[in-house]
Amino acid sequence: MRFAVEQINNSSSLLPNVSIGYILFDQCSERYSFPSMLKLISVNGLIDPWGEPPKNLMAVIGSYTSPKTVSVAPLLMMDLIPMVSYGAASSEFSEKKAYPSFLRTVHTNKDVIEIIVRILNHFKWHWVAFLYDDNDFGNNGQELFTSKIRDTDICLAYTKGLDHQTDYPQIFKQIDALRVHVIIVFSSEWTAEVLFQSAIQQNVTSKVWIAMDAWSLNQKLPKTEGIRNVGTVLGLAAPATTIPGFSDFVHSAKAAALCENAEQETFCNQVFNCSGLSAADVIDADGSFSFTVYAAVYSIAHALHKTLQCKVGRCNDNITVYPHMVLAELKKSNFTLLNQTIHFDENGDPNYGFYFIVFWNHNGEAQEVGYYEFFPPFHFVINSNEIQWHTNGTVPTSVCSQECPVGYKKKQEGIHKCCFSCEICQNGTFINVTGEVLYNKTSATNV
Repeated sequence: MRFAVEQINNSSSLLPNVSIGYILFDQCSERYSFPSMLKLISVNGLIDPWGEPPKNLMAVIGSYTSPKTVSVAPLLMMDLIPMVSYGAASSEFSEKKAYPSFLRTVHTNKDVIEIIVRILNHFKWHWVAFLYDDNDFGNNGQELFTSKIRDTDICLAYTKGLDHQTDYPQIFKQIDALRVHVIIVFSSEWTAEVLFQSAIQQNVTSKVWIAMDAWSLNQKLPKTEGIRNVGTVLGLAAPATTIPGFSDFVHSAKAAALCENAEQETFCNQVFNCSGLSAADVIDADGSFSFTVYAAVYSIAHALHKTLQCKVGRCNDNITVYPHMVLAELKKSNFTLLNQTIHFDENGDPNYGFYFIVFWNHNGEAQEVGYYEFFPPFHFVINSNEIQWHTNGTVPTSVCSQECPVGYKKKQEGIHKCCFSCEICQNGTFINVTGEVLYNKTSATNV
């Protein structure tokens, strides 16, 4: 974020002779972030819902997670202060009546669920478990998944929200009892790490795990001892874009300030002296999120450029800029950044990009085996031959009941359409599509 701001402030073509100022808030704790946000939008210590918005606040970049965004976004919406998130994926933020000035550069849960369902259908995995973070983000993902599979051949055999009190051994026992072989893990990186540590300890084997973009590129888990035993890990991942000059910037950067006291030091991650992070730690972090941060900053800069009617060499100094003016230009964003065209749809969601499909190979690396383009023509490509399946090269199966043989029809058992027994057809009848439509000499009836 700092790197992008410095680039813009040193640019002669974008916002010429205009410098962007910024304040960074560490959001690892609501204890610090929420009061800071209140202070940011107040005037002389007061928040007046009917007064003018703060004169120097044009936009907010963040938050990274959906739960933290839910806590602060309403404070900004009432004054139509643009909030551009680089990580909050919950689809609830697409509701413009509730979040009129919210935009994002990360793809939504709805997009991620679309890819997951395509993978399940591609491999004919119709009997699955769905584990998710028990918070706004995870609950949204679970609801979207349940809705998406309603009119498909996929059945949700087991679902469970995860938190710090979760009994993981009990979850694994229940999944095994249901003979589920494919587990979708819609969670944060931290939850996934705890989940797999427990799976290894409980000797959970021969599963397919589907990872979302939040942890599919985790660098520690694929190299964890015993991880091969749990089965095959497939995942979705945003492309890791190399930002020219960023590495040099991180190596040369020095902390601008020190943490003021020991209590603040615990939560301070913005200054090298406080966080203890080396330049290598910053550069080696998950690169798939670097571009979303970079794009968020540049989106606001381009919107300001349009609002200030900037031309070659200068901007219009006579324009008083208000947040709603910047928001109007943000919604019309259409510019190129590192060979990627940046623009948003009517809900403020990114209208560009693609995700890779990866699997964790035996070297502990996330190997690309396919991709999905989010927008027309919606290409979905996956090469299963490149995946090192735990089932000795054959694609694993996950079904409640095997398809009925010729001459038999399906009889649903219980609440799941995927679970059925097979009954022999009566004399004089046949089935044109196995187990679905029964024909006799005079009529056809659905069974």
